[in-house]
Order: sequence, then structure tokens, then C-alpha cells
Amino acid sequence: MSGKKILIIFAGICLLLVSAVILNPSTQHTSLISKEENSSENNSSNERDVYNSYFINNWGNANHKVNVELLDSKNNSVFSKSYTSVPGESIEKKFPVKPEPGEEIVVTLDNKITKTQAVTEDSTGLSLYVDVDMVTSDPLGLSISLP
Repeated sequence: MSGKKILIIFAGICLLLVSAVILNPSTQHTSLISKEENSSENNSSNERDVYNSYFINNWGNANHKVNVELLDSKNNSVFSKSYTSVPGESIEKKFPVKPEPGEEIVVTLDNKITKTQAVTEDSTGLSLYVDVDMVTSDPLGLSISLP
């Protein structure tokens, strides 16, 4: 009887650990969004502090070099910064200038993969999410969250 109890307890702990690992990526992304929503609700006068930001999330198991660049409408670099993205960590930064319509955000992963996000009238005040190794077939993902 005590052997069965130990086995049941062990199975329960294993299930909890597996569910924590499976749910971890989605809870990290959700927690970033919740953090933004709470911040803007608590301090609407500092809305610019919440938006015009970017988040680099490394979902994989290797370090990566990520470069974030903002190009103006004439394709001139307004801002460029490189980061080393460590597995399981999130980097949160603010653009030093407000991205304006007609500009582009260019993100490069390991000097190999480049993706571009256009800034439109609808996406001013954006928060950009850069997801590294979230999907095996597409190691660099970009998405924006609007105010």
C-alpha cells in the first residue's frame, strides 16, 4: 500500500513538472502583456514609457545575437543596438526615439536572418516582440502589440 502511495505521489509531481514546462512559454509572453496593461492602467500619463518598446524572448537553448534597428523613411539608420539573447531570458528595452509611420524596424538574428516590421499609422505607440527559437522552422518571429 505504501508503495502505491509513493508511486501516485511521484506521478503527480511528474505531471506538475511537465505541465509547468509546457505552460512556461505561454505564461512568459502573457506576463509581458499583463505587465504592460497594468503599467498603462496605473500610470496613463507615462504611456510612452510602456509603448515604443521591444522585447526579445529566447525560447531556445542557445545564445543568439539579435540586432534591432530603426530606419527612417529614407532608409537611414536612426537607431541600432545589438544584444546577446540568453535562453529563457527576456530583454525589455525602449526605443530612444518614437517610431513614426513610414519607418521600418529591422531585426537580424545571428547576422543571418533578417525580418522587417513596417511602422504604419495604426502601429504608432507599438510594442515589438522578437521571439527567438519559438518555432523550429522559423527561428525569428516578429509581432507587435498596439496600444
